[in-house]
Amino acid sequence: MSAAPEAQPEVNRFAWVPSPLAIALGLTAVTAVAALFMGAGVETVATSWRDGLWNRPLLVFAFQAAFMLVLGHALALTPAADRVIGKAVDLAGNTNARAAATVATVACIAGWVNWGLGLIIGAVLARKVGERARENGTPLHYGLIGAAGYSGLMVWHGGLSGSAPIKVAESGHFADLAEIAGIPSGTLPDTLPLGLTVFSSHNFLVTGALILAAALTAYWLGRSMDRNQISGPELPPTMAPAKRTHLAVHLRILPLLFGAILLTLALRSAVLHPDAARLGFIDPDWTNQTLLGLAFLLHGSLKRFLHAIDAAIGGTSGILIQFPLYFGIMGIMAGTGLVEALSMAMVRLATPETFELWTVLSAGIVNVFVPSGGGQWAVQGPLLIRAALDLGVPLDRTILAMAYGDELTNMLQPFWALPLLGITGLAAKDILPYTVRFMTVGLAACLFLTAIT
Repeated sequence: MSAAPEAQPEVNRFAWVPSPLAIALGLTAVTAVAALFMGAGVETVATSWRDGLWNRPLLVFAFQAAFMLVLGHALALTPAADRVIGKAVDLAGNTNARAAATVATVACIAGWVNWGLGLIIGAVLARKVGERARENGTPLHYGLIGAAGYSGLMVWHGGLSGSAPIKVAESGHFADLAEIAGIPSGTLPDTLPLGLTVFSSHNFLVTGALILAAALTAYWLGRSMDRNQISGPELPPTMAPAKRTHLAVHLRILPLLFGAILLTLALRSAVLHPDAARLGFIDPDWTNQTLLGLAFLLHGSLKRFLHAIDAAIGGTSGILIQFPLYFGIMGIMAGTGLVEALSMAMVRLATPETFELWTVLSAGIVNVFVPSGGGQWAVQGPLLIRAALDLGVPLDRTILAMAYGDELTNMLQPFWALPLLGITGLAAKDILPYTVRFMTVGLAACLFLTAIT
C-alpha cells in the first residue's frame, strides 16, 4: 500500500503584497496625484494633507479605536472568554473546511455586535484553532483560518456599532448634514432610528446573506485544501497563559470594585439615555467603559489584567502609526473635492433604480482610501444624502448601501487586520488571497439582494 502524499504548500499569488504601512504611504501618493490631476494646487494638497494628519477629533477617535482593540483583546484573554473560545475551538473540529467555517461564523456574529469585539474574538479564535492543530499534529491551512477570523469586519457597519446608522439616529445630526450639503433644513427628518436601519428586515436579509457567504466560502476553500492536502503558513507557537499568583485580598477587591462601578455607570447611562429605546447610548466611550469594566471583573486581579494588557497592546502599534496617514488621505480627499467628484460621478450614472448599487460601489472605493467608517460617513454622507433626495431614494436604504460598500472592501484593505496579524503572527499576504474571495462572494450577494428588494 503506497504512503499518503505529503501536503504541498500552496503557491501564494499575493506574495508580492507590500506591508500595510507601505500600502498607506502608496495610497497617500496616489491620492495626492489624483487631486493634482483634478486641478487642485500643490499648496492646497499639502495643506489639506497636513490638516488631516493632525485633525484633533479624528485623533481622539484613533485613541478610542485603539483603546477598544486593547480592551477587547484583554477581555478575550480572560478565563471566562477562554472557556467560551475553547468551546468554539472544539466545534471547529480537525479539518480546514469545518474550522474555517466555524471561525468565520463566530467572527461575523461577534462583529455584528461590535466591530472591535468581532476583530479580536476572530483573531484569538483563529490563533487557538492553530494552536490546537499544532498540539494534535493536525495539518491546517493557517492563512485561511486567519482570513476567516477577519471576516467579522465584512458585516460590522450593518451592526450595532455601525458608524453611519448610529450617527443618523442622533438628534440634530441630519441638521448638520443639511448645512454641509446645502439642503433646506426642513427637508430631512430629525433622526433615523436604528429600527429603520440596523433592525430593518432589509438589513437582516443582507447581513444574514453576508454571514452565510463568508461561512460557505470559508468552507468551500477549506474543502479544496482538505482534498488536495494543501499546507499553509507555519502554525504559531502556543501562547503562554497568564501566570496565576497569590495576591493580597485587597488587590483582588480593587478590580472587582472598580469593574462593578464602571458597569453600573454604563448601565445607568443606558437606562437614562433619552434615546435608550433606539440604543442611542452606544458610542465609542460607552463601549470602552463597558469593556474596561468587564475586563476588570473577569480578570479578577490587577496583575492578570496588566499581563493581558501587555499582551494586547502590541497589536495596536501598526494602527496607531497608520491612523494619521489615513486621516491625511481623508484630508486630501475632502479638502480638494476629490471625494465629492468621485461620489457625484457615480451619482450622474445612477437612476432611482440603480442608485443603491452605485452607492455600494462608490463607498467601497472610498473605503480603500479612507478605511474608517465614521470618517467616510463624514465626507461622503452629505453627498449621498443630497443625491438620494434629488433622486427620490429612501434615506434608510441609502445609508445601508453606503455601509455595505464600506464593510465589504475591508476584505481588500488590510488596515484593520493589523491587530489580527499581530495576534496570529500572520502577514497580510497570508490572508489576502482568501479575504478577497470573501469580498467577491459577499459583494455579489449584496448587489443581487439590493437589486431585487
